[in-house]
Amino acid sequence: MKVQINFCEDQHFKAQARNFTNIEMDEPKTFHGSNLGPSPVEYLLIGIGGCLGSTLSFCFRKNDIEIEDLRLTVDGILKHTGPQNYLRLKKIICEVECKAKGSEELKQKCFKKFKEYCIVSNSLGIPIEISIL
Repeated sequence: MKVQINFCEDQHFKAQARNFTNIEMDEPKTFHGSNLGPSPVEYLLIGIGGCLGSTLSFCFRKNDIEIEDLRLTVDGILKHTGPQNYLRLKKIICEVECKAKGSEELKQKCFKKFKEYCIVSNSLGIPIEISIL
């Protein structure tokens, strides 16, 4: 799996992944960017939410559970740490709102297991708190 990142100006980059081109990436003006796209940290949070959501929806589909609504809110807690006071992503909080038709027992099984299969969140080493609302 490979992506390409191309510098445009200031903090603005355009990425390519597979056949998807011109994926905007920038920092907000408060971080010296031009606010032309999500920041790298926001893309990381999108990746975590997308991975968790796809593993949950896969489990549901495998167990004949019909999703009526599935929303994930992923919040990255940033903190300045260390002697140089570097900004770091210290914790991630993910809230899952889900309405689905099917066996309650199988839904609960999926809610318990889906976190184990997300390659993105399991590769980071950052604590992730997941709440099912």
